Amino acid sequence: MIENKLVKRFLRPASVWAIVWTLFQIWIVIRGAYPSMVLRPIHVCFGMGLVFLTKPMFKKNAVPKGQKYTAKWYEYIFVAAVVFCGIYFILNGNRMMTRMAYVDDLLTMDYVVGLLMIALLLECSRRAVDTAFTIIVAVFIVYAVWGGFLPGILGHGGQDLTTLLESQVFSTAGIFNSPVSVSVSMVFYFLLFGAFLTATPAAQLFINISNVMTRKTIGGAGKASVVAAALFGMISGSAPANVASIGTIMYPSMKKQKFDPMFSGSMLSIEGTAGQLIPPVMGAAAFIMVDMTGHSYAEIMKAAILPSIVFLAGLYFLIHLYARKHDMRPINEDMSQTKKDIFKHIHLLVGVVVLVTLIIKGYSMMRSATIASACLYVICLFRKDTRLSLYDVLEAFESTARQAVAVAMPCALAGIIIGVIVNTGLGIRFSSIINSIAQSNLLLALFATMLMALVLGMGMPTSAAYIMSATLLCPTIVGLGIPVLVAHFFVFYYANLSAITPPVALASYAAGGIVEVDLWKLGLEAFKYSVVIFTIPYIFVYYPELLGIGSIGKVIFVAAITLMSAYEISAALIGFSLVPISVIERLLFAASAVMIIFPEIITTIIGIVIFAVTILMQYSRKKKALLSTSDKSI
Repeated sequence: MIENKLVKRFLRPASVWAIVWTLFQIWIVIRGAYPSMVLRPIHVCFGMGLVFLTKPMFKKNAVPKGQKYTAKWYEYIFVAAVVFCGIYFILNGNRMMTRMAYVDDLLTMDYVVGLLMIALLLECSRRAVDTAFTIIVAVFIVYAVWGGFLPGILGHGGQDLTTLLESQVFSTAGIFNSPVSVSVSMVFYFLLFGAFLTATPAAQLFINISNVMTRKTIGGAGKASVVAAALFGMISGSAPANVASIGTIMYPSMKKQKFDPMFSGSMLSIEGTAGQLIPPVMGAAAFIMVDMTGHSYAEIMKAAILPSIVFLAGLYFLIHLYARKHDMRPINEDMSQTKKDIFKHIHLLVGVVVLVTLIIKGYSMMRSATIASACLYVICLFRKDTRLSLYDVLEAFESTARQAVAVAMPCALAGIIIGVIVNTGLGIRFSSIINSIAQSNLLLALFATMLMALVLGMGMPTSAAYIMSATLLCPTIVGLGIPVLVAHFFVFYYANLSAITPPVALASYAAGGIVEVDLWKLGLEAFKYSVVIFTIPYIFVYYPELLGIGSIGKVIFVAAITLMSAYEISAALIGFSLVPISVIERLLFAASAVMIIFPEIITTIIGIVIFAVTILMQYSRKKKALLSTSDKSI
């Protein structure tokens, strides 16, 4: 009976392909990595094959959400082409690693495989990534070949077919660039860890922890969603997916506590981005940053701690002040069973502890995540209700591969863009354009970079948005004296925040479907409340201490004034602090919030004084209101 169940569930071409891919990735950890021009093409070919087996060629063949697509006969032609390309790279890997690019001639079959790889990738992008992104990649390829005909600053020497294939397919400067390296050696293994977490009751454990932590607070249901979003980041690598997971579970309790649907949807959409920005397990783009900056993941994790605290604090302030304004008192609920469930499953967190410990100790990403996944499996054996069967393990393997496609394909496609940018000199020209706009003014350059990062990220997977933005935009602000890590964090934040920026706000759209409000209105509302978060990247550019760079004293000072500024912006947006605020107090809070984080000590002191005066005004009004209430009761 069990065998029949396994056969029925997993003996399907797509499932077998996905499981074999995962087993191959695990084998790499045991055996040791293959040469880059073998390993990276195999990884990309596995991803492409899974796309052709799971994504229909025509929209008319699309299946309802939750159902699995059964590949038509003609899809296997594409799969056969992918297998052919993969085998070709395996057989010719040594030649490709030792040949001198642009010196040794390409073979006739190299041209066939090279063109086939590009065509297959574009078709995979059309099916599984995004039509707009596919068009962008195609435009870059056209630009590489015919850009020499363009006049002015955008023109370049042009590339013939041989040069294009040399740079894009038969070197690590194109498709198999650093983003694919990150996908194959880091991201895949964290997805594996997340899949094993998902197979356990960890999701409910996170929800239970969130509810217990916030049960006695004002607006506790809203605050529980913030905590849950932070914890869910270890499972979900996508802002819309995070919104869907958290919103489905947490919104009913927010509705019960009478949070307005529009406000609830706004908070859920902003929280959805939190999972990719909050350590210890951040989104795929954070792992790509490791390769692009040369910093270790432990350093990236350390740098992300304070900004993530400010991020969560900003959300907490918004929800707390909203709840105070609408007098949302704690709901008395019996949490005894919830606490029992937490203690029953608390051992599942050991896997997370092992993961973080190994990363800090300097183990590679793939080894750390694989060992943590194995530990999690062993830990699950301790209790009957958490034990993973062979069915659960195979399902986790398949789920990992299916999620990996969403990273591997954008990374391969982004590699094409990076190759074109580098080989045509477009990056230097782009930097010149921004410099001419900003006139070497850092603030203007940052503002232009923010806008371009948001535009480039609209509707894009975060990893692809970050790669394009970092490649095009980071050199400009680094040239203005900003440290590399700070510049990449600046772009990284806005690549994530593009998910809540209209007109294409995927996280807001996901939240709108859950709370059942107008998607466009919700996108604008979420954007308004996200002003608190939008200030964070500017702060750590002018105050790198927010990324943990500098003395402990200054780090604490910068963290304090940033939290103060976040509170003031939240109060100004909500219209409430200690009591409802007047128009003048709202303006004072807003002015103070800007002055506090302005990189001049005198301005900061003036901002702090304005904040103190405004709070005293609020306190005085609150005291009068309390005295008036007590007099009436007498």
